[in-house]
Amino acid sequence: MKPKNIWSKAFVLVGMFFLLQTSTLSYPAESYDYDILIKNGFILDGGLGEPVRADVAVKGNVILMVGKSLKGKAARVIDAQGLYVVPGFIDLHSHVTRERLDDGMIFREGRACLNYLVQGVTTVVAGQCGSSGWPQFEKAEDMIKLWSEDGIGPNAALLVGHASVREIVMGRENRDPTPEEMARMKALVKEAMEQGAYGLSTGLVYVPGFFAKTDEVVELVKEIAPYGGIYHTHIRNEGDKLLEAIKEAIAIGEKTGAATHISHLKALGKSNWGSVKEACSLIEEARKRGLKVTADQYPYEFSSINPYQSPIPRSAWLGRDSPDRLKNEDFEKIFDYLRDAELIELYKKVTPFIPPSPGHQEFLNKLPRKRLVTLITQSLINLRNFEGPENARARMLFLKRMEDPEEARKIRAEVRRHIEESVGAENYIVGVCVERDLEGKSLKQVAAMNKKSVEDAAIELELMGAECIPLQISEEDIEYIMKKDYVGTGSDGTTPFYGIGLTHIRSYATFLHKIKKYALERKAVSLAHVIRSQTSLPAQIMNWNDRGWIKEGYKADIAVIDLKNIQTPASISNPHQYSRGVSHLLVNGEPVIEGGRWTGKLPGKILKLKKT
Repeated sequence: MKPKNIWSKAFVLVGMFFLLQTSTLSYPAESYDYDILIKNGFILDGGLGEPVRADVAVKGNVILMVGKSLKGKAARVIDAQGLYVVPGFIDLHSHVTRERLDDGMIFREGRACLNYLVQGVTTVVAGQCGSSGWPQFEKAEDMIKLWSEDGIGPNAALLVGHASVREIVMGRENRDPTPEEMARMKALVKEAMEQGAYGLSTGLVYVPGFFAKTDEVVELVKEIAPYGGIYHTHIRNEGDKLLEAIKEAIAIGEKTGAATHISHLKALGKSNWGSVKEACSLIEEARKRGLKVTADQYPYEFSSINPYQSPIPRSAWLGRDSPDRLKNEDFEKIFDYLRDAELIELYKKVTPFIPPSPGHQEFLNKLPRKRLVTLITQSLINLRNFEGPENARARMLFLKRMEDPEEARKIRAEVRRHIEESVGAENYIVGVCVERDLEGKSLKQVAAMNKKSVEDAAIELELMGAECIPLQISEEDIEYIMKKDYVGTGSDGTTPFYGIGLTHIRSYATFLHKIKKYALERKAVSLAHVIRSQTSLPAQIMNWNDRGWIKEGYKADIAVIDLKNIQTPASISNPHQYSRGVSHLLVNGEPVIEGGRWTGKLPGKILKLKKT
């Protein structure tokens, strides 16, 4: 009987084992009520209300429940005790496609846009300033499939760029389009909108967008209006003609019926500070008339993706009539011996950011030879390497001119005038210098320390290779714009190759910097106001009714932030430093940041405009 009992018990144990294994493998989802439960956090839901202590339950890619002391089992629990739970941030103005999407997403860290994830950004709007994020030569679905298979960190909404479309059709020519060219541009814009682009962007201060008259832009914006597309514009002037440029943007919106969004609203140059008040008045008057006009800003006093500039104007360095300036034509004869087909192959090799496709090949085949040569020289040769202060010949010529008392007097006078008329010596900041103790000091301070005139201090800094940054935007203007309820946040940043070169710190810190400096430290605006400007307001501007809020049924793009420990170490002397303070980040319900570290996941999606 004993052996029989042993076998019976063994049979029962084996049966129980298989039963447990079967239930675990077959019904894992049913064993949990939620995939993720964020408990005990202070919730700022995207509105202007006070934070509320509550839990957030996530199932799949959506927020399932929000409430106090939620019951139920979760596959994983995030304890947010003492932390703030907010919607993932939406960057209204980014250039991430410049280095990362268009090159086929070569680097996993680049595809992650890690500099944005660690700030709490879950969605970016890309393809700004007229440079197309939306594919031009490829089928959009093919490119989106590639990006989706490779993976990206944040979600991305892409705009079609006016300058890119114009260059395809007209090159970089300074003239009006012919009726046939206008028809082709309109067809390209319409095609992009049909495929899911979110609108049209312009960069009217850059070539070739600069060459377009208002009527040309109006005709193209008319193509996006029926789809509910948004007109994002880097306006034609942000300095002494700011108000005229704002009026032009508003007029384009009024004539087309499209929502108009003004990128990185500001006033550049000391003489223009304060004009943002009149600019905002124009926007507010338009909004009272029922027009959809909004804006975004980055909260920094200096602009440009590469903000490091010389306090010495180029004309003073090279001479106004210098015969040593190099032009594109000087290089064109280099390619005389190449046939057109060989030129096209060379262009493909030196322009790696445009993937080959039948549409691109057809475009190249139709180019006039002179324009093809120009494109090659632009890609192959950076003319600044041949004509700027970094060129040894230019430096020798400059020093020789300085030996002539009359020439030296003219140079000093031009340098002094340039500094005074731009931002003033007190607003030129030394970013990088071999004399490290000068970094962070103003040109005025350096001059006083060395007992020299401002112009001589500037020339000395230039000769030692220092990199300076002009503070072109006033702090008062930044805060004035920030307080407006129609102004969201846009970094105007990129995903730079970490540690390589100098870049604007806005790529690494915009969103947490705005919270820390302006809400927590200066108290210029409330914490809820800043969070709204980075979440529900951008979602409203982009017409998204499923993102930007901590609400049931919304996408689970969620940031958990330790407000007491926000750190934004990126500086003008060392810009490549990641921000800290986001302990957890979910993109479409997937954890991409845990304990402040990237999980390696790339759950972002390319968002497509739904036809209205």
